[in-house]
Amino acid sequence: MAIGAILRAVETVNREYGGDITAALVFASVVEANVGHLATSPDSTAALATVGRLPPDEMRRPVTGVALAAALGIPNETVRRKIKGLIDQGVLVRVDGGLIVPTEVMASDRMTRLTRASFLNLRRLFIQLRRIGVNLSDDGAALA
Repeated sequence: MAIGAILRAVETVNREYGGDITAALVFASVVEANVGHLATSPDSTAALATVGRLPPDEMRRPVTGVALAAALGIPNETVRRKIKGLIDQGVLVRVDGGLIVPTEVMASDRMTRLTRASFLNLRRLFIQLRRIGVNLSDDGAALA
């Protein structure tokens, strides 16, 4: 089931990124680096839990290309080329300290479509897991 969810995510990304899965991974890694820290704060998560309340650019933590390459385990030069392409597309911006995906990009129709597809994919996975008896309570997933 998890592999199916991963493959559905890859299919969605391939459609949106013209088959360039590496560019999609770099983009997704920038998004996670920018806002991942907010998910650890219940107050921030609740306040910013909808598309209408996306974190402003000032709350985003920039990330460097070197850090992305290390996290993804791919060569710096590959990441540099993908970053250049994503900047040229207008979806990444260089700021002091590295790169961010601006709020206006995250609020775009394209990102809203991708977010919705991701949500539906995860929802499908959770439904499948519940059907086979996996407990998805807050104290951790365990077989019932």
